[in-house]
Amino acid sequence: MTDTTIVRADIRMHTQLVGNLWQLIIEAPSLANNVQHGQFFQLYLGENTGHLLPRPLSVHAVYSTEQEAAEGLSFVYQVVGKGTSYLTTLCEGAKIDVLGPLGKGWNVPVHSKSILLVGGGVGWAPLAMLARDMVEKGCMVHALIGARTADCLNALVEALELCPMPEGCRETDPCDRLFYQLATDDGSMGHHGMNTELLKELLNQYEIDYMAACGPEPMLKIVAAQALEKKIKCEVSLERRMACGIGACITCTVETTQGLKRACVDGPVFDAKEVIW
Repeated sequence: MTDTTIVRADIRMHTQLVGNLWQLIIEAPSLANNVQHGQFFQLYLGENTGHLLPRPLSVHAVYSTEQEAAEGLSFVYQVVGKGTSYLTTLCEGAKIDVLGPLGKGWNVPVHSKSILLVGGGVGWAPLAMLARDMVEKGCMVHALIGARTADCLNALVEALELCPMPEGCRETDPCDRLFYQLATDDGSMGHHGMNTELLKELLNQYEIDYMAACGPEPMLKIVAAQALEKKIKCEVSLERRMACGIGACITCTVETTQGLKRACVDGPVFDAKEVIW
């Protein structure tokens, strides 16, 4: 794990993407220079707000200056309770205390040439940074993304400054090594149904070296089983209530083949074979 510290960061942008999906961008060069894909930060809402515990958010992207110096972090999050509801009230120009980077991120095998990323809804957010990094390294990246509606899918992709996606699978920015395959619950874009219904066909069609997934736990269980059947290295990012983020409170335990582990320090990314589903 990289060095962590609490930094008071400036909110550069805070936008409602669609429905309960929001994007928060903070200016924090010292943090942006240290983060690895798959890690998370604890965002403190303030002692006088009634929200004493911080909210953990996975990194969605790192933004750089024209001189390619990392200066900002993007988080895409879903409003699920009082804490994230309050977070939406913080406007551009406000300050927020941030702790991180925290946890262990994705560990892609060095010689991987073709990888598959499976994101369910806002679970795509911590995979987006990995997708960009692997494309830059010359890897072929297949992204299988599911969401409730077409609006949700487009919002998740546009947040990373990619083009809106038409139905089906297409090549998109930043180059022709990144491919999307889509699924929506209501059939408004791509496959009508769960994204995991496309998984087996995709794995039969391509030689995949590595798989990474983030989203609802039932989805992760299916992805893990398919990866095990195909003997493909697979990692999953697990969502848990992380009260402290540093392993002290033991509220984010994960049952594994090696005993109980803490999502905040041993994860949030785990080898899918180790997780007891």
